[in-house]
Amino acid sequence: MTELVEAGPAAVAGWIRSCATLATRSGAPLAGDPGATRRRILEMSRGHCTFDMAEPSRFYGFRGAEARVGRMSVKYLSWDCGGACETSTWRSHDHHLALHIPLRGAFEARQAGEWVNVPPGFALVVSAAGETRRRWEGASDLLNIMVDRDALDQSVTREAFAGPDGVLKFPALTLIDLTEASTLARFVEMIIRDLEGENSAFADPAVGIEAERVLLQLLLRSMRHEVERRPIHERYRIVPAYMRRAERFIREHHGAVLDIAAIAEGSGVSARTLQYGFRKYRGASPMAFLRDVRLSSARRALVDGRGGSIGEVASAAGYPSKSQFARDYRASFGESPTETRRTLRG
Repeated sequence: MTELVEAGPAAVAGWIRSCATLATRSGAPLAGDPGATRRRILEMSRGHCTFDMAEPSRFYGFRGAEARVGRMSVKYLSWDCGGACETSTWRSHDHHLALHIPLRGAFEARQAGEWVNVPPGFALVVSAAGETRRRWEGASDLLNIMVDRDALDQSVTREAFAGPDGVLKFPALTLIDLTEASTLARFVEMIIRDLEGENSAFADPAVGIEAERVLLQLLLRSMRHEVERRPIHERYRIVPAYMRRAERFIREHHGAVLDIAAIAEGSGVSARTLQYGFRKYRGASPMAFLRDVRLSSARRALVDGRGGSIGEVASAAGYPSKSQFARDYRASFGESPTETRRTLRG
């Protein structure tokens, strides 16, 4: 990573070689098959990311690889194309934090605002729920690191206590110049080079958890310009136990008929406390969180080829109305359940 800091973006070629080795062990590339690429990206993103291109005739291939480091997911995505491409990623209210690092080819990203240009040598942090669009033209290699929300909450708490009286407030998109965050860049490179080997130390769960903690602290320190001064207790502390119970209850019972009263009872708190907790710690209502869980469950079923008919998938996810399911699904993912299934079947 010394080369990246001293010589600029061209030196990330070393990262590409390490990632390509990992991709080779994950299987053969998909040569010139847009449909298979869409299906592969849906599978790698657990149904949260769609892929499209302007000129399918100029699409030549795709390869990807994924590894686990603690609770983090490290993904390498490589597109070989001559035209314009775009991905759209939907993140629910309990989403992961995403770190996107272009290794070859710049891209533009947008989430509820203007497009942001992200060239090699920079990293884009996506930390808000909602739809994120990414577009580029030509060949592209991308490194994605997805960090668990619980780990982020804990690290933000540690970072808050390290400052005088403020905590970090995340915008939807944050751009980091890796030449100014050289320690973060070197640590990411160390993870990649370790995963390249047959006997990865970071693949060990105990080591991986520590690596996740260090990466988050380095990431947060590189975002100090986003500090907002407010008392620590007001936001970003570890969520209380009743919130964990509520989220677990929703995930375990999302297929049943649920309302605020049922979720509150399952969480052991009043409906008023439940509403307050979700607004404060998740920025959404309990029913919005439930909707996200149901839609994510349905999309995973469609991507995995499970669940029978569209109506059966909707019912299993907790939607008594197929039409309401179709409306919510399209609003979240930009396509109908039928279109998702058609894409996967080619």
